[in-house]
Amino acid sequence: MTRTGLALALLLALGLALSGCRLAPPVARFTVSPTSGTSPLLVDCDAAASTSGGSEIAEYFWSFGDGTTGQGRNISHVYETDEHTTFTIILTVTDHEGRQTSATGAVRVSPRPATPPDGPDDEPQALVKFIWPFNYDASGEDAENLNDEYFTLRNLGVRVVDMSGWTVESGGGHTYQFPDGFVLAVGSHVFVHTGSGPDTATDLYMNASAPVWQNGSDLAFLRDASGTIIDIYTYTSCRSLPRRTCV
Repeated sequence: MTRTGLALALLLALGLALSGCRLAPPVARFTVSPTSGTSPLLVDCDAAASTSGGSEIAEYFWSFGDGTTGQGRNISHVYETDEHTTFTIILTVTDHEGRQTSATGAVRVSPRPATPPDGPDDEPQALVKFIWPFNYDASGEDAENLNDEYFTLRNLGVRVVDMSGWTVESGGGHTYQFPDGFVLAVGSHVFVHTGSGPDTATDLYMNASAPVWQNGSDLAFLRDASGTIIDIYTYTSCRSLPRRTCV
């Protein structure tokens, strides 16, 4: 073999060896449950079936098809719609070498059945809703400023609402029950603080010993005394998202 031929052979062997050392990209896989239901629909997404190639997975990034996004291997999301809609969920996994792959799934959501208008002898429905501010990130250290972590509810209906036995539950499972005899007047609002203090008509206290609301993203469920969901609040902090989504 000539010197030139030997050099070409060595280069070819080196190229084959290097190509064999390339790390495989990760593989995105996930499950969603349930895959259909009525608005507002809470779904759980689980990417535990995703696999890494030659490098550990560094990021699980979700696009829920309704203009919102999230991060994490396991995540919950609430879909709300006034018409029959199929939402496409896209999961993108990224490893520590920057390699990415994506997987898609679908969730079919039906509108909530229309409620007949109140008759002349019917009592109007209670209409208590979460409103801004929902101050999930207290000033300074959350654990040292629990009363600056709070959410706000407002009575948007046309009657006073007795909220005795109503509850608010966080996505992490922490539940607060409103005290017996607490009523929310028409047009009024109440701040519910994580820490401790004397309950009043405008300020209530969960008496928790640690922060309740996650600073990245969380869900809040408002239920009446019968356990019926009255309102759902969901948020995702821009600081918890990849830089490319914070514009």
